[in-house]
Amino acid sequence: MEIEHTDNLFESELNSDDKDQKLFTDEPEKEDKKVISKQVKPEEPEDSWKVLVVDDEEDVHSVTRMALKGFTFKEKEIQFLHTYSAKETKKILLGNPDISLIFLDVVMETNNAGLDLVKHIRNKLNNHLTQIVLRTGYPGQAPEREVIVEYEINDYKTKTELTTFKLFTVTLASLRAYDSMIHLENLRQNLEVKVRERTSELERKNYQIMEMDQMKTRFFSNVSHEFRTPLTLILSPLEGMLMKENLEEKDRDNLEMMYRNAVRLLGLINQLLDLSKIDAGRLKVELIEYDIYKVLRMIARSFTPMAERKKIEYRVEIPDGELITYFDRDKLEKIITNLLTNAFKFTPEQGKVSCKIKFNDKKEGMIKSSLEIIVQDSGRGIPAEQLEKIFDRFYQVADTWKNGISGTGIGLSLTKELITLQHGKIVVESKPNEGSRFIIRLPLGKDHLKEHEFEVKKPEEIKEDVLIIKCRMHDDDAIDYKSEDFISEEVDQPVVLIVEDNADVRQHICENFENEYVVKQAKNGKEGWEKATALVPDLIMSDVMMPEMDGVELCKKLKTDERTSHIPVILLTAKADVENKIEGLETGADDYITKPFNIKELLTRSKNLIEQRKKLREKYTHQIDLEPGEIDVESADERFLKRSLEVIEKNMGDCDFDVNNFFPEMNMSRMQLFRKLKALVNQTPSELIRNMRLKRAAQLMKQKFGNIAEITYEVGFNNLSYFAKCFKEKFGVLPSEYK
Repeated sequence: MEIEHTDNLFESELNSDDKDQKLFTDEPEKEDKKVISKQVKPEEPEDSWKVLVVDDEEDVHSVTRMALKGFTFKEKEIQFLHTYSAKETKKILLGNPDISLIFLDVVMETNNAGLDLVKHIRNKLNNHLTQIVLRTGYPGQAPEREVIVEYEINDYKTKTELTTFKLFTVTLASLRAYDSMIHLENLRQNLEVKVRERTSELERKNYQIMEMDQMKTRFFSNVSHEFRTPLTLILSPLEGMLMKENLEEKDRDNLEMMYRNAVRLLGLINQLLDLSKIDAGRLKVELIEYDIYKVLRMIARSFTPMAERKKIEYRVEIPDGELITYFDRDKLEKIITNLLTNAFKFTPEQGKVSCKIKFNDKKEGMIKSSLEIIVQDSGRGIPAEQLEKIFDRFYQVADTWKNGISGTGIGLSLTKELITLQHGKIVVESKPNEGSRFIIRLPLGKDHLKEHEFEVKKPEEIKEDVLIIKCRMHDDDAIDYKSEDFISEEVDQPVVLIVEDNADVRQHICENFENEYVVKQAKNGKEGWEKATALVPDLIMSDVMMPEMDGVELCKKLKTDERTSHIPVILLTAKADVENKIEGLETGADDYITKPFNIKELLTRSKNLIEQRKKLREKYTHQIDLEPGEIDVESADERFLKRSLEVIEKNMGDCDFDVNNFFPEMNMSRMQLFRKLKALVNQTPSELIRNMRLKRAAQLMKQKFGNIAEITYEVGFNNLSYFAKCFKEKFGVLPSEYK
């Protein structure tokens, strides 16, 4: 900032020779202020501070210009504008909204002309940026304190107070304030623009989300309706066939499996339809007047077989007697079924599940009575940070898929929607590894509902299908299967292990494979691993998503364990994307088949893998027939074979060494060693020991080690005639004839 001033304020102003200091070009002599030109004449470049001097005395204009001559702030000079009345000033203000500072006389046309002009600027023009300094020659006319308090101004001075220095300091302070306010105003305007843009973007996205939700709802509704027609044509004939009494047991099992899964699919479709109706506001409460306790007992009782199969302590507490009231039977059944299904799904064996019903006749507003339903389990529980999300549509608790517990993420969302539809409430309490507790408060009757929210139906209008109830009671775990962990060494057929948590899929594969293979089953990855190591099958088929241990982890363990590394593995999964397929194959899986699969294709692929393994076995057999110790170690199977040969060679001269000593040395069970060697080299442990001894005997004979008797005992035979018999079977000649 540069400040210059002169002691004689009027010296340069009155110098007629200095044309640059001339106030007005061809200005007429001032006789009447109203006749003077009201044009605003800029005296500085455009990039300057606009300062408006408003006063009816010409001398004030001149003195102000002279006092501020050469004044600069932030490298910008002052551009003076001059007016002589409030009326003239109003016109100037309209064309110059960027005026930085106004020196304003109070008394002009009227005693309060300046004060009225301040109100005009601040209120009518809504200009709160321009700085205003009031000046008056009549201080008594407008007292300083009252003016400063009442009017939005920077300063209020008498004209005699405004010395040169004070005029500079007031101007400097005012321009600094104006500059700061302009900066803040620009920031505010930029922020407002960003806020408007962001708000517009959010509104646009919100509209898109709403539009997508509506499209999704319409899609679900349309697809669900399209599914119901073919499902009806599937279910109706199945119902008719199941009603026949002369069905063979196998045919009935297959029909029941088809019917059970068709009903399950229908249930999922009905859930989607209910959600679409709720979104569209078209789902009503369908009331019947009936014994609600009777319905609750029927629903709760249908889960007893599941509790018995899973060895879960299941306790039901429903008041005795009957309670006739208005309620929606279908929605009540869906609510309790969803909650109990989840409770049993997430509760391990030996756990606890309970369902308690309490009647509350305490009146609250329009609700005369209500039902309190408490479903509690001792399962895995829900982390605190996820409790608020479990009722969100399509949300699933973290690690659900990891633990092999499948679901759609619809059940709890639909449950809450159905409860809310009836003006009820649901809360959940849960702790990880301790279990969960769902508390539902469901109003009874119809007084709390508005007329458009419900319709009353007769009890007989509600369909009561015995087959559907039967299907619900027969869940996946209902199908029993034999689980022997023993395979006879005399079995000639290949052994196939099926690891699948869905009992229907497992049973379906078994029925199609059991004619050509010895089929064993496991219902989860953990059980599959235990049976794979115990039985050492020729082929393993495993689902990917399973409880306890998923198929990917199972495959990794199988391929890295010496006992099972040779077994071909087929992964079965509903995940059809390329990433999941690559993940499965990278674990060492030999094939990857997506559901739904063609059973003939599955049979063909299984047969091909077993045949490939047979050819590989012939390769290993040929290698072993060359010379002991000549196999290059590359794979886990080859390492196993090398170790087997080393154990035999180490004990070659021990006539007591047989299969009973062999399998402990290999850290395997007798069955594991038998199955492993049979799969790799098509020899039993006893045959491998005998063949290795005979091969070593042949080597010693070529090297002239000793006579036949000495060689016989050297390789572990203690009977010459038995040695001669075995040698001839192996090489086609007697030991004495071998060259």
